[in-house]
Amino acid sequence: MIETDNLCLKKKVPEISKLNLHIENGESYVLLSSADRAVDHFVDIFSGVEQRYTGSVKIDNVDMAIDPEECRKRLIYLSSRSQWPPEMKAGHIISFFKKWAAASNRDHGMSDDELEELYIKLNLDAILKKKISELENVAWRRIIFSLARLKRSGNYIFHDFCKGMPLDFNLEFKKSLSLMKKSGCSILYLSDDVFLAPEIGDRIGFMKKGKLLLELKASKMKKMELKELYFQFLAEK
Repeated sequence: MIETDNLCLKKKVPEISKLNLHIENGESYVLLSSADRAVDHFVDIFSGVEQRYTGSVKIDNVDMAIDPEECRKRLIYLSSRSQWPPEMKAGHIISFFKKWAAASNRDHGMSDDELEELYIKLNLDAILKKKISELENVAWRRIIFSLARLKRSGNYIFHDFCKGMPLDFNLEFKKSLSLMKKSGCSILYLSDDVFLAPEIGDRIGFMKKGKLLLELKASKMKKMELKELYFQFLAEK
């Protein structure tokens, strides 16, 4: 479960103001915002980097301000932006994920059989010695998503993870989200893609200048004019 209660972050521009989110286990929530800096601040709060906020942030009822380390263990963040040095070899990252999964979830960590299955599925032998900068973007996202899921976290935050990806990747991602929700995961997807939002979210929130202005169920949003919603809430003026 992912929650924010009256979350406020005072910056020059933009600021996060009285943001209330409650994402249940087994639910996917898309938070739409065109202001990258506001989203970056939001991610910094969840990662524990930014601590100058008021209100509360909780992961599975664990308060970020009280126990940030435990919150980070319960949460996985994946972004369209590279989180790894481009010169690092893919094999080193894969080894890191294996150790990370085992350390954070010793009873249900990544087994050798699961890793072997992943090696075959993603043809990892062919890329282990390649630098991350040498890999195709879509292939690298498939790898880190598959590895992250083996950690068996109950909470995920994605930042534009489907941005620029081909249709087959997006279809795979939607199927994976459906399975993750069935297993009880809470999912927060940060984006400005008003067209993707009702396809992957159960609920969709529109944030502008740090304020949550509108919240819709996906079933209702699909019946609305999405371009009008974009220009009303997301287009920069």
